[in-house]
Amino acid sequence: MSVEPTANTHTSNSTSKPIKRIGRSFNLALQATLFVIVLISANYLSCARHERIDLTERKDFTLSPITTQYLQSETFQKREAPLHVIAVVRRNSSHYMRIYNLLDEYKTVANGNIKLEFVDPLRQTDRTLDIENTYSQEYTEDMIIIDGRSDSEKEASAAQANNTEQNNTAPLSAHVRATLIKSLYITDDSQSITAWQDEDVITSTIIGAVEGDARKIYFATDKLDLKSKQGQTAWQVLRGMLWQQNINLTPLRLAEIDSIPHDATGFALIGPQYDLDKREINILQEYWDRQQSAVFMTLDPKVQLDNLRVFLRNYGVTPRHDRVISVKNGQTLSSVQSIFSPGSKLNQDLGGKSTIFDGSTCSLEVREGDDKLLNRSIRPIALIQAGQGWWGETRYEEEDPQLNPEEDTAHPIYLAAGVVRGDAISAETEHLVSKMVVVANTDFLSSQKTRPEQADFVKSSINWIIGREDLIGIGPKKLHRHKLTILSAHNSFISRLILFFLPAIALLIALIVWNTRRA
Repeated sequence: MSVEPTANTHTSNSTSKPIKRIGRSFNLALQATLFVIVLISANYLSCARHERIDLTERKDFTLSPITTQYLQSETFQKREAPLHVIAVVRRNSSHYMRIYNLLDEYKTVANGNIKLEFVDPLRQTDRTLDIENTYSQEYTEDMIIIDGRSDSEKEASAAQANNTEQNNTAPLSAHVRATLIKSLYITDDSQSITAWQDEDVITSTIIGAVEGDARKIYFATDKLDLKSKQGQTAWQVLRGMLWQQNINLTPLRLAEIDSIPHDATGFALIGPQYDLDKREINILQEYWDRQQSAVFMTLDPKVQLDNLRVFLRNYGVTPRHDRVISVKNGQTLSSVQSIFSPGSKLNQDLGGKSTIFDGSTCSLEVREGDDKLLNRSIRPIALIQAGQGWWGETRYEEEDPQLNPEEDTAHPIYLAAGVVRGDAISAETEHLVSKMVVVANTDFLSSQKTRPEQADFVKSSINWIIGREDLIGIGPKKLHRHKLTILSAHNSFISRLILFFLPAIALLIALIVWNTRRA
């Protein structure tokens, strides 16, 4: 009797495949091992070769070209001993992290030529006392000490410190500089920080610690007005700029000297209000004829300087008796829109950038490529040029001026020029070259009118003429803090949004996702 299979009976000739658990275990172990290797490698690389990325639009937290260039220069890299930077800053200070990150960036850019040390005066009292005794700097508030001494000078100072009497009277080395943390920022009347100038101050302090004694640039005080009715005078603004470059602007009177002192790094005439007589021109000529002389001049077009004009014309730069102006919508404009001329070492970073020179400006005749001057190893260089639409007007006192090609000076109009005397191309004679910079405007050097790019130009000009080409370029910027005023009603709404609405929205989205997956 045969039994028919029912409909519920199911037969299958297929054989079930065994699960390859060994293979899956191997893959899982391999993935876990690779994950651990990647994790360890990422942590090692981040610690050993970390790199910060500045995501701000203006690169506010990146060291300026001047600072980077100086720290990587041959002068800094070939020091006998690394620069020792000691930050005596409380760990609980609100400025600690900013100072730490900034100084660590200095250390990274310097390629190991900066030794960085952070000391918490509240926790490391012994080390703080040691710093006070070593550097004669009593700790009263947070500060940064930069020690640029060589190893031999440190040993001599340590030996001298053993003698208590000498130690109490010994002056601090010129290669040791200290700056307070409060000098790194600017505050308003309510003592709220409005801007940070930390990089500017620290870089200036490093330059001073490396070089030691400040250089001297003499300027003639008997040819200018020493006081101003409004704000600072041009020479006072220039003195502040040069002090940041470890240069002391030193006064002298041409009427009382026979020659410019031989310890002069340079000589400056800042907006002279009186012309130089024959004797004073001879003093200037004698200094200019020296090897490695450096001259910086700013002119006041309102003052007629015939003798000085003859001196400058002999070297290819002639101030004209005019005013650089432009006419727009029937209005005469004297604030000259100008461009830094590219091509020269001085304008290596500023070339092509624009600026505005306020006040009175005359045009300069710059005889670039003149064969007679080249035969005398004299090379004038145009540094700043007025923009299109500007001309040198000789009848500037008349109303409704118009460009007259027969009397006036048409484009191109030069506002500043440099002069190189000597063979600057040959490496053997490069250190013997003399340089001069002439700017046909003095009004721009005032606390109210000096723009950042003009300050960079002045500093670069001074460093160019004295042979410090490592410090030519765009300097540090102030990082300003902008305050937003929020009404109390808006503040209440923002608080509710952050504390209640945003968490509620996140919870609602999570519930929706959980319910969708559950279904």
